[in-house]
Amino acid sequence: MDSPPNDLDARALGRAAPAKGLAREACPYAEGTEARTLWLSGYDEALAAGETPVTGGLAKHPVDGPAR
Repeated sequence: MDSPPNDLDARALGRAAPAKGLAREACPYAEGTEARTLWLSGYDEALAAGETPVTGGLAKHPVDGPAR
């Protein structure tokens, strides 16, 4: 997956996050917001569907690939 379309909702962005190298704790939305709840539920859906979990924030730079 190259990049999700810009018009996706927070849940869809959360589902795309593990494949993009983002850890669950790297959620971009503030505590207590509906967007955070949706993003985290999307992330959990991706893991339940077989995506590999990422730990420590970013697994790789989202544009350039693996960290150097």
